[in-house]
Amino acid sequence: MSEKKPNQPRESITFKCVHCNFTFKAAPERVEDEPKRAHPFRYFGKCTNCQREVQQVPWEVGQFCSVLASTGPKTAEGKARSAANLAGHPTAAERAITRFNALKHGANAKTALFFPARPGKYPQCATCDVDHAYCATQPACIKRTELMMQHLIAFQSGDPTKLTELHAINQANLAAIFQDMMQTIVADGVSLRNPVYDFDKEGGFHIGQYKDGHGDMQTIEEVKAHPLLKPMLDMLSKNNLSMADLNMTPKVQVDQGIEMGKTLEQEDERESALEYQQKMNEQMAGLRQLISRSQQRVRNDSILIEHNHENGAEEAEVIEVDGHEVSKDG
Repeated sequence: MSEKKPNQPRESITFKCVHCNFTFKAAPERVEDEPKRAHPFRYFGKCTNCQREVQQVPWEVGQFCSVLASTGPKTAEGKARSAANLAGHPTAAERAITRFNALKHGANAKTALFFPARPGKYPQCATCDVDHAYCATQPACIKRTELMMQHLIAFQSGDPTKLTELHAINQANLAAIFQDMMQTIVADGVSLRNPVYDFDKEGGFHIGQYKDGHGDMQTIEEVKAHPLLKPMLDMLSKNNLSMADLNMTPKVQVDQGIEMGKTLEQEDERESALEYQQKMNEQMAGLRQLISRSQQRVRNDSILIEHNHENGAEEAEVIEVDGHEVSKDG
């Protein structure tokens, strides 16, 4: 019987104190269940600096959850290394940790080539939740390593949905940049005016001017479109945010109105046909009732019955038409 892969609490956790901003690794003093997470545990410890209760750092929570989505090595070299790690017959928990550590260390090595740990030197450091003192002891930027791990797991598993959250964040950031560009253009105006100037042979600086019809000096200006207009329009088209992409152009609205009118006309025609068919059915039902009552009066006519007896006439042969009996004689 194969051993199931357990998801047990970890013995070493990275904590960060929100009160004194101290980051440290230690065994958790308290573990609570968190079924909504892929790694279903929440860890609590005591800060060794101020003795207050602290929780696990968020970036390590993401790493612990990411390992459960990893599918293992794909190449022959990677499978060989994995087989060597399993030669000592480790437990399922040790195998999971080994694979997680290998992925983390590989991401660290790749990230360190381009983004070594330099606290305060990257743009994201201003809002980063990783303690700078702890970050300085790492080989690579923690946030960049986490980003690398997300992509490694997504590509190794062949599942692009693992990057859905990251793409959503990127789209939100793009939307924020677009709004900033729009507000800047509105504030500055769509056109920028700069005075025309030149230098004479002696190096003197002169601004181009002329006298208008009233004899006043006017400055010659060069008018240019706002430099943010083109990148803003490029962003609109590449992200399918134009009016045409959103089906909001006047032509699209007119076409939709025409199609809606055709649909309403067709519905009216169908309703008229249904009403006509219903009236015809009602009229046919009334006609059948008249025929039935007429046949009944013929059968009960005493004079006709007496005449048939006196002349030895047989009863008229009756046939059925549309569910009603009708005499062949008429």
